[in-house]
Formats: sequence, structure tokens, C-alpha cells
Amino acid sequence: MKRIILSASVLILILLLTACLKPDPIDTAFASDVYLMDVLETGAYARDVYVVDETIFVAASQIGNQIWQEQSDGTVEKIFEHKFSGNPALRAIVEPETRLMFTFDRTQGFYKKLSPAWDGFDSVYIHHKTWIETSESGLFGSGSNEDFAVRKMNDSLVALYVIDRTSNDGLKQYYFNRYYRAADFLYEGSYYYWELTNVGSSTGGINLGLDLRDTLMAISHDELGVGLYRLDGVELDTLGVVNTPGEALEVKFYDNYLLSANNWAGMEIFSIGAGDSSLIHLADIEVGGWVKQISIWNDIAVLSCGENGIFLVDLSDPENPQVDQPIDAGYTYRTHVAGDIIYAATREGVKRYHIESR
Repeated sequence: MKRIILSASVLILILLLTACLKPDPIDTAFASDVYLMDVLETGAYARDVYVVDETIFVAASQIGNQIWQEQSDGTVEKIFEHKFSGNPALRAIVEPETRLMFTFDRTQGFYKKLSPAWDGFDSVYIHHKTWIETSESGLFGSGSNEDFAVRKMNDSLVALYVIDRTSNDGLKQYYFNRYYRAADFLYEGSYYYWELTNVGSSTGGINLGLDLRDTLMAISHDELGVGLYRLDGVELDTLGVVNTPGEALEVKFYDNYLLSANNWAGMEIFSIGAGDSSLIHLADIEVGGWVKQISIWNDIAVLSCGENGIFLVDLSDPENPQVDQPIDAGYTYRTHVAGDIIYAATREGVKRYHIESR
């Protein structure tokens, strides 16, 4: 009997040890696979990043604005750098068909037309600085600029929509027209140039973020929630304003939904009602950080969460969103998604993450 008890004890001990040696199960719950490709060392905090094809535009704080391009061997090189003013560059955006780049700091906004190779400014803005002076001085907005969006109306007209934090300004609409300058005794050769010729303005409460989809515009109103509007020329018709549980910092259209970055309260999902005329609350989701900004990759929301890095949220079921996974990107201001790459503007530069469905 003792021998049987001893054998049973040995068997139990072996089973316990075997169980302890088993590898942890592979977590297959994630909807996506993400890995860090490289880091573009910008030399200062990367506050914003915008990508067109293989060209990367960065608002690099005290360094100014930078242009990076992917080379044939897959590496990325900085090919251009320019400082518009003595203030840190905060945002950058490009209208690709007209090659117009817009940027702003805490005091004013600037624009330039890019060269055909996207490796600097068009020669018009280099050789004719006196004539086109407005592109290098305070051109649009104010020290309260928060967000902007750009849209090409036709080959000779580009609209720029700027959100201003000032409560009595709200949304500002700027229109840039393309003009032709014939050769004369002052300038050799004819050329085209762009100039701000008309400003339309809609006032409202404090505004922090905006997004465009066709004639619809969504605006985040800080503690006042989120508004849905329809653009009719320079007029802005209010379709509805709804409260949010936290401060609404930014908005993003996703299919027939609107996502709101609600700071400490996470992200909120609204359904856009019939006729694009209203917002209907669907769901809230909290992540491990305060949500500042939203990008979209397929059915994944990419959330910039400041010191908590990035969180991915699965939106395949918008009424039941799920946290997919965190990305330890360090302090992240904003992201931009192009193809299967997440470009993260962080305090360590621009981090490029490859993302694919699992």
C-alpha cells in the first residue's frame, strides 16, 4: 500500500511540474498584427504628420516643417526643412492635386505650393518672393488655431476650413484662387500663383476639431459636445448638437458613423441618422488613456492618447466596440494612416508601424 501511495504521489508531482512547464497560450484575440518599422528622428517633438504617397510631411515643433521621402531601398530620408516663424510648428496638411501645403503655429498660419517632385517649394515661391509675399507671412487664422481641413473645389479654387478656439470666431473658411502672371519688365517669364482672396466666417462656441465628408461637417465643441453641420457654400447649417461625457477634442467620420475623441471619457460612437440629419448615440468605450485624436485603418480606430501612447479599437461591430490592443509608442500627439502604415507623431519623432489583419 505504501508503494502505491508513493507512486501516486510521484505521478501527481510530475503532472504538476508538466503543467508549470507548459508555454503560455498564444493570444489570438487581436484583430490586427502591428510592428514597429522605424523611427524618423525629427530633432524635436513631432506634433503632426501627414502623408501623400511616399512623401511624409512633419510639423516638428521648434525645428519647423520637414519633408521626408521613402527611397528605393525602403529607407526614409529627410530631404527638406523650413521654419516659417520663431514659434513651434504644430500642424501640417497638404492638398495633393494642387500641391498646396498648409501649416500653422500658435500665432498664425502659412501656405506654400510644393515642387512637382515634392522635395521643397515650387520655384514660383522662391524666385518671386516679393510678389507673393503673403505666403510667408501670417496668412490665415490666429493664435487660437486648433484644427483644419482642406478641399479642392476646382483647378483654380481651394477651400481651407480652420477651427479656432476663440469662442466668438469658431469656424473660419478661407478660399485660395489660382492666378496667372504674365511676363513684364519686372519678372522674366509668366507663371501661376495662389493667393487668398476671400474669407467666409461662421461663429460659434469653442471648437477644437473638425472633419469633412461631402457636404457634411462635424465639429467638436469641447465641453459642449459634438455638432453635425451641412455646408452650403459659405453657410453652415446646424443639423444637431449633442452632449458628450467628456470634453470633445476631435471628431472622425467612419462609414455612416461619427467618432468623438472625448479625452478622459474615451471614445464615443454616434450613428448618423436618416438623411444625414442627426446624431444618435450608439456606444462609449474607455481605453487605458485619454483619447486626443482618431485615425482609421479599415475597421480599426487608431487612438492617440498622449502619454499613454496608442490604442487600437475594433469597430467591426460599432454598437459593441472592443479594445484590440495598445501600442507602446511613447507620448503620441497625432497619427496618420496611409496604406498599411500608421505614422505616429511622438516626442521621439515619427514612428512608423506596419499593421495588417490577423
